[in-house]
Amino acid sequence: MTAFTEADIRAGATSQSFERGSSYHHSGAVSDVVRRGNVLTAQVAGSEDAPYEIAVTLLDDGGIGSATCTCPYDWGGYCKHIVAVLLTALHEDAIAVKPELDTLLAGLTEAQLRRIIRAVAEDEPALVAAIEQEIEWLKTTPVAGTASTAPAAHSITFDVAAIRREMRKDFRQVASRGGGSGYSGSYWDDDEAGTIDPDEVLGPHREVAQRLLAAGDAAAATDVITAMIEEWGAGIADLDEWIAEANEDMFSETALELGVLLAEALLSQDFSPEQRDQWLARVEDWGEELINLDIVGTALDQWWDYPQLAAAMQGEITEQGAWAGEAPDFADELTLARLRILERQGRTQAYIHLAEAEGQIGLYVNMLARSGQVERAVAEARQFIQSPAETLSLAQVLVEQGERAAALAVAGHGLDLAGQESKTALARWTVTLAQGADDPALALVAAQTAFTSSYELADYQVVERLAGAESPLGRLSHWPAIKAGLLEQMEHSTSYHKVDIYLHEHMLAEAMAAVDGPFYSSDLDRVIQATRAEFPDWGIRKCQRQAESIMNAGKANAYDRAVAWVRTAHDIYLLHNRGAEWQAYLAGLLETHARKYKLVPMLRGIQ
Repeated sequence: MTAFTEADIRAGATSQSFERGSSYHHSGAVSDVVRRGNVLTAQVAGSEDAPYEIAVTLLDDGGIGSATCTCPYDWGGYCKHIVAVLLTALHEDAIAVKPELDTLLAGLTEAQLRRIIRAVAEDEPALVAAIEQEIEWLKTTPVAGTASTAPAAHSITFDVAAIRREMRKDFRQVASRGGGSGYSGSYWDDDEAGTIDPDEVLGPHREVAQRLLAAGDAAAATDVITAMIEEWGAGIADLDEWIAEANEDMFSETALELGVLLAEALLSQDFSPEQRDQWLARVEDWGEELINLDIVGTALDQWWDYPQLAAAMQGEITEQGAWAGEAPDFADELTLARLRILERQGRTQAYIHLAEAEGQIGLYVNMLARSGQVERAVAEARQFIQSPAETLSLAQVLVEQGERAAALAVAGHGLDLAGQESKTALARWTVTLAQGADDPALALVAAQTAFTSSYELADYQVVERLAGAESPLGRLSHWPAIKAGLLEQMEHSTSYHKVDIYLHEHMLAEAMAAVDGPFYSSDLDRVIQATRAEFPDWGIRKCQRQAESIMNAGKANAYDRAVAWVRTAHDIYLLHNRGAEWQAYLAGLLETHARKYKLVPMLRGIQ
């Protein structure tokens, strides 16, 4: 039985796909609907001679998991063929429930299996090549169940076959549309035709692998990652040469990402030296263009008993860290993978030592705090952390640990850090924490830091409130002095938010001067609106200049914008009882542009 509803199907498809899919369902285009366990397969007659093949993986509770179709649809959500199959399954129309493959094969003898394979291969010659490839993979794949740890219990569902089908479909779409320039679908960068976005192809499956790793099921994660790598390799091998050349840099970056992911999955398991050699041979067969051989090879070679690594994890900290010689370019990526593993395994002290040895100071002090070593974490942070972002991360961990006083001390130190990195996020967070801890002095300092990092109106108003007459500091308002300092700093900055502050303070002359510069044209209209009562001539001139530049150039498709500027000028004229001047200006426009038949009625229509 299915657990999804028609509303679920609608939610996963565009309205057009749903309506067309419903028509396919009612017209009988769906055939050969078979359910084997949680996998639903079917065929749908379409515009091609051969029917489209659909595969839907259902969740354990009967809901919709993944769904693929061999059609080229790529506009988001389910295609009409998937919708038709889901509607058929929902209404249980002619669904054949058959045993899963494992059940079918159970109990068969070797001779019977050979006979079946030969018979199927005779009808499907391409199957022989697939079998040959599977045999090669089998030779280099560690035998399942040899790891010392049992698979983790979790509720994460995945289907390796569905992942392979989906990635093949992705690459078919790339290949079918890659010949034309300017394609702007999901797999191409809008500004550069021919550029593949690996996040679109690999992202959903990478997320599944990462969730499996986080759940402690490294073996299942390895299966997912292996499928990703193999299908990625097959897909890019079939690309046109010009597409491959356009994506060389991306392929190199993706090879590193896949290498880090696989290294983490392998390092999370208990493999013997022989099994590690098997994996190394398999990775080498994939090739360096597909996966970063250096990082995976280093992980398999060093494993966890590499002398320098083992010493570092035991607290023997040297200048070389966890490396015997110069650290490779991928040292940080491999270290972070190892740290994630150590954290999942609860090896806190080894994590702390390795993070310290490898200079991962932010992670090092955070784990110190989580392990209860608060004083040491604060002292190390004061000495070594130079990043406001890392400071904020530690302060948040300290709050989670119930150490608010320590968090305030760390945050206050972070506000004093020099450097170009923005302190806005840290400062805003500190304002809230300091107010909650009844520390108005720190809150005021943090608020000023937030403003001088962002120059945004909201931060300015926080300072105004904290330093104003109602300030909890218990003194007379010292806002005027602070305000003067903030405005002076803003004046010498390159902030794009100056007009917001000037209008808030009714500093109209400064606002007008700002929009006369090259970077504030988008603020012109609201400055005109703010100054129309006190500086009408300035606003009228600005409106006229904007409108006339469009009209004089004959930009007919922009006449509506020109007329909007003229209308604003009209409103300012009338606000100051200068109707005669308005009429004279309008008459001049009508005379100048009398032959612009689209523009003249628009100008006459201004009321």
